[in-house]
Amino acid sequence: MGKKDSNGVFKGADGYLLEEISVLDEASYKENMDAVTAFAARYPDLKMYMLIAPNAANILKEKLPAFAATEDQNAQLKRTEEIVSAAGIQWIDAAKTLNQHKNEEIYYRTDHHWTIKGAYYAFQEAAGALGILQEEMTAFVPHTVTEEFNGTLSATSGYERSRRENIDIYLPEKNDTEVVVNYVEEKEKSASMYSSEKLEEKDKYGMFLNGNHALVDIKTTSEKNRRLLILKDSYANCFVPFLTPYYREIVLVDPRYYYGDLDDLIEEDRITDVLFLYNGNTFFTDNNLSGVLASE
Repeated sequence: MGKKDSNGVFKGADGYLLEEISVLDEASYKENMDAVTAFAARYPDLKMYMLIAPNAANILKEKLPAFAATEDQNAQLKRTEEIVSAAGIQWIDAAKTLNQHKNEEIYYRTDHHWTIKGAYYAFQEAAGALGILQEEMTAFVPHTVTEEFNGTLSATSGYERSRRENIDIYLPEKNDTEVVVNYVEEKEKSASMYSSEKLEEKDKYGMFLNGNHALVDIKTTSEKNRRLLILKDSYANCFVPFLTPYYREIVLVDPRYYYGDLDDLIEEDRITDVLFLYNGNTFFTDNNLSGVLASE
């Protein structure tokens, strides 16, 4: 193995394909951070949190091929933590917990997403910040839904085309909170956060919340009165099911596709909490978030 990559994907040790760490886009990043800071100032009564998941080439850097050069994502994360903390947004340190579990299956080998196990460890780290008490925490049991997953990094690079991986979901042991998932623009509703029909398609990760949508409104049978807005990318899709016991409503906005008025949405849905949840490579190159956060 040399330092060479294929379409931005390194062929690493143990069958891991590792997406290059993105170079931070300074202009877009400044716009986003200014917009996040202004948004927090505009809504001082809302509790706000940010979780930026580090990518596999950061946490599993020892699996990179020799002499592979990548950006310092930890510096990007630290810079962001300082900005949002100064704005009164609580930083959730996903890197810390993922580093503690880096010898486990926390990232797929052929795909750029974290696995359900990685998302669960991040949720456990986030729970305290989100005000979820330890005694409220639900126990989950893993279930394998497919053993035939070959992800986007394999398709992009041409590496590991024959490798097949499991996709697991975590289901609560008891007291399963019922949900109604409303894909607003598509005018479709579901009683499940999992779309099993996606397991018949190439991108099987789309089974989590039916892939990416501009606006998804999840109403739950939780007895809590909190209502959470998540500004997100696809890393959130397998994270959200862990949150449903603790919020009456969870509204997901993907700024890459959303063109609505966020201020109206916050008022109409009586939002009490806001979570920014992205992976680093998306967040540090994003040029959509500032537009969605801008006040009319």
